[in-house]
Amino acid sequence: MLRTCISTALIFLTSAALSQPVRYDRATEKAYSGTIKAVASYPAPDGSVGVHLDLTTADGMVSVHVGPAMYIGQQNFWFFADDQIQVIGSRVASEWNTPVWAKAIMKGSTVLTLRNDDGSPKWTPAGGGTDGCGVAHPPLQRATEY
Repeated sequence: MLRTCISTALIFLTSAALSQPVRYDRATEKAYSGTIKAVASYPAPDGSVGVHLDLTTADGMVSVHVGPAMYIGQQNFWFFADDQIQVIGSRVASEWNTPVWAKAIMKGSTVLTLRNDDGSPKWTPAGGGTDGCGVAHPPLQRATEY
């Protein structure tokens, strides 16, 4: 009887935790520097496209969820493999990975600001289900997501 109660409580708590919306956490902001290994885009059914980067750092590969391609382009910013960048962002755990959600990215002397001081996105967010890049696309199946 006790085991059944404990199991039920654990299932309830786990499902409640997974149903909570994932949010940017300013308390865990950190700087990441490195070289872009790959730039990936993920389209959503509504036609929007989210941009992700595989960043090679001194500590290993980091997946960076940047923002909607449209917003990045409107800021006259772009990314290429082998670009040297610095990212200010926060690791955000979801049910399938722990990427860095970028708040700002510096390339050379140019800065792309992606989030406000409170961590909210600078762009108009898409509907629910976004993963930090501002686009509601299917879950990622990439080697750099962990």
